[in-house]
Amino acid sequence: MKLNLGCGGDKRKGYVNIDIRKNVNPDMVLDLEKTPYPFEDESVDEILAKDIIEHFSFRNVERIVREWYRILKPNGKLIIQTPDFDEIVKAINEGRIKGWWQISYWIFGGQDYPENTHRLIFTKPEIRKFLESIGFRVESVKSGGTNMIVEAVKP
Repeated sequence: MKLNLGCGGDKRKGYVNIDIRKNVNPDMVLDLEKTPYPFEDESVDEILAKDIIEHFSFRNVERIVREWYRILKPNGKLIIQTPDFDEIVKAINEGRIKGWWQISYWIFGGQDYPENTHRLIFTKPEIRKFLESIGFRVESVKSGGTNMIVEAVKP
């Protein structure tokens, strides 16, 4: 089983597409900040968390990612795409992101519906340390513009 967490309009074949919003017609409506999830221990092969982790409260994110660890099978894969604070600051300093509105958008999210607000942010070294502290083996942390793409495995 593969999970696409916070799928929004990016529904993928071969995945259980999960979102809090009913109006995007996910396979499963679930508030991802509420744990435990309705999955058995070590029952999931892959978790795709594209543009979702930044929407969790920094006070809850460790509990949530520990839940991901719980439901992943051994050798299960975690893929995270999230804003890279260092790259955003670089883009601001280089003038590619400018003005209070653009800066606010890139740091705090679109805020065009209640769940679309960023509540935490990582740098590449910090997300690596964070995931390793939970038990993941981080295989790569790559740049993707102002985002980073992290691939990790549950040993």
